Amino acid sequence: MNEQDIEEKTVVVTGGAGFIGSRIADALVDDNEVRVFDDLSTGAADNLPDGVELVEGDVRDEAVVREAVEG
Repeated sequence: MNEQDIEEKTVVVTGGAGFIGSRIADALVDDNEVRVFDDLSTGAADNLPDGVELVEGDVRDEAVVREAVEG
């Protein structure tokens, strides 16, 4: 898979406020709608690039996971 395979999509990056996840979000944000799903236990919202939506929550919370992947 190359970079052109992920364009004009809605992408959810779990753990996206951490070091690696924030870089993945940054690589995707120019060509996609990016949502970051993170509980901010080790990451920080300040790590997120502009244009990224943050859904704060725990992956064990089904309601918040549904919110993150809606649409």
